[in-house]
Amino acid sequence: MKTGDVQPLRAIDRLVAWAADEGSTVPMALIRIGLALLLWARWGADMVFVHATGAPALALSAGFFAATGLMLIGLWTRAATATAAVVVAIMYFAHGAAGGRTEWIHHHHFLLMSATVLCALTPCGRSLSVDRWRALRQARRSGTSPPAERGPLLGLRLMTAQLSAVYLWSAFDKCEPGFFGGARLEQIVGFYYFGSDLPLGTSLTIVSSTAAVAVVALEFGLAIGVWRPRWHRRLLPLGVAFHAGLYVLLPVATFSATMVLLYLAAIEPGAVHRVVAGLAPRAEE
Repeated sequence: MKTGDVQPLRAIDRLVAWAADEGSTVPMALIRIGLALLLWARWGADMVFVHATGAPALALSAGFFAATGLMLIGLWTRAATATAAVVVAIMYFAHGAAGGRTEWIHHHHFLLMSATVLCALTPCGRSLSVDRWRALRQARRSGTSPPAERGPLLGLRLMTAQLSAVYLWSAFDKCEPGFFGGARLEQIVGFYYFGSDLPLGTSLTIVSSTAAVAVVALEFGLAIGVWRPRWHRRLLPLGVAFHAGLYVLLPVATFSATMVLLYLAAIEPGAVHRVVAGLAPRAEE
């Protein structure tokens, strides 16, 4: 083997070790619970049986509520989460994209659907679930040690990559004169609040352009920072504040909540576990 081949092999070994790393399943469980609630918030009203026209639509509605309900409480969790992912993918691609139901193919829907698919790749039922309760009860009956709340972290890594990609391409899309000059933000303000009679004149342009630069800088920072634990303490609260502002000011539906929920994938799993263990002392480290 040539000397120059050693470094690439070491890089591959590090990548494999990173992908195969294990940690607490508590953040996976919290994401699972949050996603189930967000799926109801986003699609629940559309999927009630009264809106189902025909047997296939009724079956899809039944599958949606059964899978997300079991996903929420954590019963047969892996199967339920995988089923929820398949159902939501059918809703997005078959009914939305192919079927012309355009209100189901916004990027908010895609983010929620893809996060559910990634959640199905995690052992998210090993914590905060009926499955966990049943495992603990079985361990007590048999006199064995309870199963550890640990599992592969690859699913969380992929969620972090998804989170980073959303910020990166959102910031990249804004890197044009119309946004940096404040015109696009002024259009949004005019559309939702003031119409064509914008207040403040030049002052609004200054505020808009300043806000535009700050938003792009924050999004680029978050695209990189979600991978850097040392940045989390300062950067992630800014991200939470940013998404809270978007939710209050604009009709972003479930987008803000989904993005903030996915922060749990970026945070070190042991830290999340310790917080939950502090709130529920019976949770094992």
